[in-house]
Amino acid sequence: MVYIIRDNLRWCLALCVFAASGVSAEDFRKGIEAFNKEDYATALAEWQPLAERGDLNAMYNLGLIYDEGLGVAVDKEKALAWYLPPAEEGDVAAQFSVATIYDFGHGVPEDNEKAVYWYTAAAQQADEQAQFNLGVMYASGEGVDLDSTEAIRWYKLSADQGHVPAQYNLAYIYDVGDLVAENNQLAKKWYLMAANQGDIDAQYALALMHDEGDGFAEDNLAAAHWYELAAEQGDIRAQFNLAIMYDVGEGMTQNNELAIKWYTAAAKQGHGKAQLNLGLMYESGEGADVNPVQAMAWYRMAADQGLSEAQYAVALMFDDGVGMVEDNVAAIAWYTRAAEQGDAQAQNNLGAMYDSGEGVPEDNDAAFKWYTLAANQGNATAQNNLGTMYYAGEGTDTDKGQAYKWFYIAGELGNDDARDNGLVVRKSLDRSEIKQARKQARQWFQQYKNGATNL
Repeated sequence: MVYIIRDNLRWCLALCVFAASGVSAEDFRKGIEAFNKEDYATALAEWQPLAERGDLNAMYNLGLIYDEGLGVAVDKEKALAWYLPPAEEGDVAAQFSVATIYDFGHGVPEDNEKAVYWYTAAAQQADEQAQFNLGVMYASGEGVDLDSTEAIRWYKLSADQGHVPAQYNLAYIYDVGDLVAENNQLAKKWYLMAANQGDIDAQYALALMHDEGDGFAEDNLAAAHWYELAAEQGDIRAQFNLAIMYDVGEGMTQNNELAIKWYTAAAKQGHGKAQLNLGLMYESGEGADVNPVQAMAWYRMAADQGLSEAQYAVALMFDDGVGMVEDNVAAIAWYTRAAEQGDAQAQNNLGAMYDSGEGVPEDNDAAFKWYTLAANQGNATAQNNLGTMYYAGEGTDTDKGQAYKWFYIAGELGNDDARDNGLVVRKSLDRSEIKQARKQARQWFQQYKNGATNL
């Protein structure tokens, strides 16, 4: 979630016709008619003489033509030159246009101080876009000293007129406690105003507040409502979160078909975790018929984005031959990608393949390396396998004390094979060796709890 940036140009054609000269009024009207037909050359020809004689409306319209490049090359310098006279006479649209040219520095040197001057002139005439942009400049300290009070004042004036970006920015400020103390009730108020006008970011933010109980009681039904509104507008975050809610039945009846619908919407936009979850659903037949081909396709999309869980899933399908011919070489390649990113299951399975020589020549050193990495992440199967290697002296020197340590750790984590193996090894150790191994195991658990483990 980020601030919405400043508004840029808008179209606001001057329609007021001075009655001082019938000929001038008629020429101005012809220019309007040509402009509305997108005959910009004729509009320019009608307005140019009027502008040169000082007609402020014609000047503004010429500024718009050069500003937007309507039938002519974009020329911000000419636009600025034509905008300035009406701006100086109090024309709010011209003031806003002058401000944006100086603000963005397109075709002229950027000048934030002049931008602030002209935004202020327009904002004081209740122009909601100028008020919003002025709020952004005070919030960021562009052209003025950073001033949170002024930023909020201008945002609020704009927001009170219904300007959605101002409503969103006010909500965000109160939501995260940026510039002011965090106030979830005010955040909710302004998000709600923007969301009710269809703002996707506000809808998503409201959903997240209800989902997480941020500042008020968690409300999964309200979260789902706002997620759905944002999701229907194509918000990838909302689509994924809504899919999760249907998938696990969070605050609603579990509905795998709707979970698939929204996972698919997010996945097609490239959401890696949505692609992974779709693969899981097609592989297990949740919400759809079991379809290993579809599962693999979605897994591959997520895996190609570097998602380690998806890389592991691809490897496992090759390893087990799910929906395809078993391919241990491909399995090794994908296990390696996931293992190198720290996936403990992939590290264990990769160790097992080197241990047994599946898809690669048997390599106890490599097996020991990968088992160790997985074991230190709390993978009980890898811990049992590592204990076996210490016991047999494969990939390392025989060390029954270390073997017992790893069997004991894995057993405490619920691995029954490790418990049985520990009973066997214990018989070959004396009391002091058992005591030392258990002490090392307790130390490992403490390090694991603190998020840092080593041998």
